[in-house]
Amino acid sequence: MTNLKNKKILLCVTGSIAAYKACEFIRLLKKQDCFIQVVMTNSAQDFIGRLSLASLSGNPVMVDSEQTGLDHVNFAIEFDLIVILPSTANIICKAANGIADDIVSTILSICEQPKLFVPAMNFRMWQSKATQDAVASLQKNGVTVMTPNEGYLASMDKGEGRLPDLHHTLNEIRRIFDIPTPLKDKKILITAGPTREHLDPIRFLSNKSSGKMGYAFAETIRDMGGDVTLISGPVAIDPPSEISTIYIETTDDMYDEMNKYLDVDMIIMCAAIADYTPTHKSDIKIKRDNENLSVNMKPTIDIIQAIAKKTKALIVAFALETSDGEKNAKNKLINKGVDYIILNHPNEDNCGIDSNYNKVIIFDNNNNKKEFHKDRKDRIASNVMKFIINQEKQKNKI
Repeated sequence: MTNLKNKKILLCVTGSIAAYKACEFIRLLKKQDCFIQVVMTNSAQDFIGRLSLASLSGNPVMVDSEQTGLDHVNFAIEFDLIVILPSTANIICKAANGIADDIVSTILSICEQPKLFVPAMNFRMWQSKATQDAVASLQKNGVTVMTPNEGYLASMDKGEGRLPDLHHTLNEIRRIFDIPTPLKDKKILITAGPTREHLDPIRFLSNKSSGKMGYAFAETIRDMGGDVTLISGPVAIDPPSEISTIYIETTDDMYDEMNKYLDVDMIIMCAAIADYTPTHKSDIKIKRDNENLSVNMKPTIDIIQAIAKKTKALIVAFALETSDGEKNAKNKLINKGVDYIILNHPNEDNCGIDSNYNKVIIFDNNNNKKEFHKDRKDRIASNVMKFIINQEKQKNKI
């Protein structure tokens, strides 16, 4: 379930080189099950074609040359939010001063819905007194104007002017709709899926993990405003939107990638990491013969324990147990040096590995325990995160 489902968004695209990013923005909104209508200025059409935006949004694009009737007036009541992306200095100044000389500026002068300006321009334009006065005027009237990112611009100058990150833009939309984003500006690292340990170029040892639980956490935390990096083993799940997804195969691959992202606020380790790996990997396919095949194994690195010593992040780990579940989970909580441990029940009620459902018990270092009964994995993830956030708020850590 997405938290922007069925929202009607009017997207106004104006004449900036960043107009091509409207395509990705539309894709993210569609992933959130939003309805999108695009309106373009004439200058925007010099940067991106109408057909691209129409194809992505699923609706004809409105432009000045084909405007008929009073469609732009009807927008005053039909839409939940107007997003101007990219917003040029021209449109910001027009909107602030009530100028209505093209389809976009006319719509902005008529509509009373919430408006979100997402600027992209040369840093001198952004910093000019006229633009800053216009921004202040819009904000005084309750309009949201994001601050552009700093970096290299199309002119190869460096400064404020780059289009804001699209995930942060979606978070602004959530804020405008009063959708809680308790993890806004928090960096979260999540692992998901199985790892594979190769015997030869064809065969490997792995497990039944589908990755569904880890991906559910990634999407839940994204919708709570978190900036998510997902490190995933091999799974049959599409990469989630607004999330940086990195794919790995082996336990060593997982460990190496995780070491690049330890400067985060929280780590959630859902991945089903292989505990053993062959001591020798054959360079060629192992041929079948009539003899029994023995494979020598050695332990893989204990990623949870190793990572816990290297980061200040809050760590949430999983324990999948088929016997003495609570006892083993509590021991793992202590021995691994993590903050929370979540006990999975893989053999009960069609829950856990390779299922759409789960039921879990979460333990923390203060002897708190919370049980979540059988439910769909996305709802389990949401309820677990609400529990963790509440616990951490009580400690003034979130």
